[in-house]
Amino acid sequence: MIFQDVQAIVLAAGKATRFKTNTSKLVEKLCGQEMILFITKALEDLQIHTIIIVGHQKEAVMEVLKKHHSSNIDFVTQEKQEGTGHAVLCSKSTWHKDLILIMNGDMPLVTETIIEQLYNKHKETNATITLAIAHDTDPSGAYGRIVQNGNKLAIIEAKEFTADIEDHPFINAGIYLINRQFLESVIDLLARNKISNEFYITDLIKMASDKGEPISTLTVPFDRIRGINTFREFWAAEQILRSEIINHLMIEGVRFQLPQTNHIDLYVSVGAGTQIDAGVQLLGTTQIGNYCKIQSFSYLYNCQVESNVIIRPHSVLDTSHIKSNASIGPFAHIRNNTLIDEYVTLGNFVEVKQSTIGKRSKAKHLSYIGDTTIGEDVNIGAGTVTCNYDGINKHNTTIKDNAFIGSNNTLIAPVTIEKGAYTAAGSVITENVPAESLAIARTKQINKEGYAKKLRSRIQKAKNSENKIE
Repeated sequence: MIFQDVQAIVLAAGKATRFKTNTSKLVEKLCGQEMILFITKALEDLQIHTIIIVGHQKEAVMEVLKKHHSSNIDFVTQEKQEGTGHAVLCSKSTWHKDLILIMNGDMPLVTETIIEQLYNKHKETNATITLAIAHDTDPSGAYGRIVQNGNKLAIIEAKEFTADIEDHPFINAGIYLINRQFLESVIDLLARNKISNEFYITDLIKMASDKGEPISTLTVPFDRIRGINTFREFWAAEQILRSEIINHLMIEGVRFQLPQTNHIDLYVSVGAGTQIDAGVQLLGTTQIGNYCKIQSFSYLYNCQVESNVIIRPHSVLDTSHIKSNASIGPFAHIRNNTLIDEYVTLGNFVEVKQSTIGKRSKAKHLSYIGDTTIGEDVNIGAGTVTCNYDGINKHNTTIKDNAFIGSNNTLIAPVTIEKGAYTAAGSVITENVPAESLAIARTKQINKEGYAKKLRSRIQKAKNSENKIE
């Protein structure tokens, strides 16, 4: 559907005082995406030119929007936040379409379908104003309530509503489609609310009703128009969105063992046949292939994981690429653009940072590999550390194909271990090791027979002296 006669105004200037963070709630991320972007991306997909009314923390809001929208969006600043009606008034000079779509910026679950239905209802009924409403009889809600007496319609703010909720079970969703000609004629006539001293856009409904203008309503599901004013409401909306994401993945063939414990971001993809265990978080733009196992309490952010990979429990992967048939963890930490090739095994308490590990290589225990290029079929012994930082600069280590690094090795970068070379356990390697060589870099062991008895005697005498002093 093409909306050639519609432009949108998104209200994004509020202070969000109930968040108590002193930052704009609209840049809080919901399943990995800033709240304001759910609205603006929907409008962009519908090709509706959009004006964003900014005010409080406007720099943060504008930065997010400019990062994700290159065109079809403009900004108007509400210098002093005096209510939603005043915010709309601030944008008056930008109106150039026949219909003005006004939306709150804190409704991330609104769908394009709702906007399309609102437009169709407006056209079909030849209305002056069409607004979305939802059934909600929760007395603790902060939504304005729809009150209709005969042909008269009004929206009463929650803090001013005193009637029986059961008699007025519908709330205002905060989405309006208004004929520009009418809006231009009444927007300057809005009066300050006696309680808040602000101008409310909701008063336009009563003004239109009093003038006998045709008003239409579109009933939509409450969950789709939830506004977010507190972190509790934020949590509720995220639970709904997360459930939808996981439900979609299940339909696509992904097995979740305990889905209520998983956090899956909006732009994550998971292939069919993959199993996601309890407590797993898949965040950012993470992509998981087919037939993988992501085991309990693992955390993946902006990672690409190919097919048939197993990520064992409590592993952390950040901005890295894991190729097919690799095995990672448990308690592994892979980060900073690391590339793990096919059939690689990285085991318990192995950390890899900004490195490449070639096919079939393995580091099974207690190792740190940083700024390192490892070839194919390399063995990294337990306790190996690549010392890549001299206090000022980072340096690279290269370990070529078929090399064998003994346990408790310390490789002082920059250093290269050539093909097929061995390093002895306990070595501190400071120089390059030629191909097919054995490098031994440790002091000679000396055994002093009978000396243990003398040491124990000295220790006991020292203890006795300490006891006497006390």
